[in-house]
Amino acid sequence: MDLPTPSPSPSPSDSPPPVNWDSLDALVLDFVRSDRLIAPSASPSPPSSPSSSTTTATSSSSPSTSTSSSYCSRILIRRARRALEAGDVDAALALLRAHAPAALLDHRLLFHLHKQRFVELVRRGTEADREAALDCLRTALAPCALDAYPEAYEEFKHILLVLIYDKDDQSSPVTNEWSIKRRFELAGLLSSILRAQLQAYDPILSMTLRYLISILLASRNFITYI
Repeated sequence: MDLPTPSPSPSPSDSPPPVNWDSLDALVLDFVRSDRLIAPSASPSPPSSPSSSTTTATSSSSPSTSTSSSYCSRILIRRARRALEAGDVDAALALLRAHAPAALLDHRLLFHLHKQRFVELVRRGTEADREAALDCLRTALAPCALDAYPEAYEEFKHILLVLIYDKDDQSSPVTNEWSIKRRFELAGLLSSILRAQLQAYDPILSMTLRYLISILLASRNFITYI
C-alpha cells in the first residue's frame, strides 16, 4: 500500500507578506478619532509652570476641536448631498447659508443650484410651484447667469425650455436638464467643493474600506458574468 506523499511546504517567496500591525493600528485609530468613537486620551506630562500648563491645555484641546469640526463638516456635507439627491434644493441652500456661506460665493456653483431649483419647482407641477419657479427665474437665476461664467447666459436661455417641454418628452431638447441624474451630478460637485473648503475629508480607513468593498463587488460581478 502506497503511503500518500506529503505536500511540499510553501517556499518563503509564496507566503503572504507579514501584516504591518502598527500601520493597521494607526488606520483604526485615525478612523475612530475622526468619527468621535473614542475620546482623545490625555498623555501624562511632567509638572510645569502655570503659563506652560495653559499652553499645554490649549494645544492638547486643538486635536479634539479639529476632529469635532471635521466630523460636523462631514455631517453637513452628507445632509446637503442627500437633500440635493432628493431634489430638495431649498434645504441644501438653507444648510449652506447657515453653515457654509463661503460656498455660495462661488458663482458657478450658485448658478447650478438656482438652475436645479428652478427645474425642481417646475417638476412639481402645481400652480404655486410654477409661480415660485418664475420668481426664482426673475430674482435668482437670471441675475446669477450674468456673472457666473461665460456660457452661463446661454445655459440660462436653454433652461427656459423646461417651461415648454414636458419632463416625459424624450425628444425634447432639455431631456438632460429633466434627468434625475442631474441631481446626483450637482450633489457630487457640491460635496467636492465643500470638502476642499472645509477640509472635511473622510478618514483613511473609511476610504480604504470603501475601495476594498468596491473591488470585492466588481470581482463578484465579473465572476457572475463569466
